[in-house]
Amino acid sequence: MKNMDWVSLIEAGYNLDGTDQQWLENVLDKAVPLFDRGFWPSILTYRYTPTTVDIDHVVTKGPPEIIKPLFDNSTNWSPGAVDQIYRGIASIESLSSIVYPDFPKLRTTFGKRTKGMSDMLAVWAHTGIGSGLKICRAFPTSVIPTALERKRWPLVASHLGAALRLRSVTCNLSFDDSQIEAILDPSGKVHDAREGATKISVREILRKKVCQIEQLRTRAGRSNPDTAMNNWESLIQGRWSLVDRFDTDQRRFVVAIKNDPAHPDPRGLSVQERQIVEYVGLGRSSKEISYILGISSSAITNCTARAQEKMGLSSRTELAAFFAPAGLRAKLAEVSIAGEDLLVGTYPLINESQVSTLTDAERTILGHILSGSTNKDIATRRHTSDRTVANQVQSIFDKLHVRSRSELAAQLQNTA
Repeated sequence: MKNMDWVSLIEAGYNLDGTDQQWLENVLDKAVPLFDRGFWPSILTYRYTPTTVDIDHVVTKGPPEIIKPLFDNSTNWSPGAVDQIYRGIASIESLSSIVYPDFPKLRTTFGKRTKGMSDMLAVWAHTGIGSGLKICRAFPTSVIPTALERKRWPLVASHLGAALRLRSVTCNLSFDDSQIEAILDPSGKVHDAREGATKISVREILRKKVCQIEQLRTRAGRSNPDTAMNNWESLIQGRWSLVDRFDTDQRRFVVAIKNDPAHPDPRGLSVQERQIVEYVGLGRSSKEISYILGISSSAITNCTARAQEKMGLSSRTELAAFFAPAGLRAKLAEVSIAGEDLLVGTYPLINESQVSTLTDAERTILGHILSGSTNKDIATRRHTSDRTVANQVQSIFDKLHVRSRSELAAQLQNTA
């Protein structure tokens, strides 16, 4: 992949002007040179619940008839396939890697609907509040993401998810809008600060971040996209997105807009804990969540531990299984027993086809992993070495195309 302008794609995401359709067209225009394999580049936005998916907007540079198949796979495919395509945990994957292994007949179905194209490579950007964006390209043969695509697109996706969340709550934004909590100029000078940005220490953080991002947006900064993306988090201090706004004299300012995912939670989780566990349920690692929310890795670890304790769960793996988009919380039912209201649910059985490649020993270890056991615990139970268990766990990860225990739990819940 060529060293192209990835920063411009992030900038397009945070451009709040225009209609949703115009915004998608602009984002797709910036994405096409970077996502330069395959045919018919397309982009769409959607909203989802544990049981429904609704497509909002679709823009394609392919033939108009490609739009119908893009809509169809949200309504006419099996629930398990829809889970993978819209509620799934991936940031960039293909149908060959996440859908066809469990639903092989869909390859033929997809090919018939798309003029012989048999695969699709897609980037998913989740907002963390039940909506998302997908950028995709069609391929005549099977495809998998390259190592560089896996490295860069998840970072861009976190910005596009934040930008989509921002667009859902801001309309005709003015400098007096209550969601704007600080106004700075490109030099980092603070012109106004209110609500959560009034403390001197917070204003200094915003000042430094504006100066840093301004440097990343220079020609020299754009020439090193990995450094630029690694140093431009999608949220500042877990609260603000930084967006350009122009006054009536066309002077440019940078405004800090409150853009953290809103999650009131009846289980006693704080807003930040709920924000974090939503991404745990999507299989995101602590490092990824840290980048998405602009919170330190240690804070992610502490919040995850508190959430586990509050919910009576023994491990992050169980937490991921619970908060997976199609996990236990999607299957809870309210019942009344002896005058007391209770929530009752069951974990679904794992789809046999999902684990068909595992050996008997690996299936046993999988059961221990899903119950929250560490490698050391499993080694003690099986009277073997920690290294042997570590190798077997890695083999399970490789066969099921996941990178961690939480991603494993989330994926198996979504396909159960």
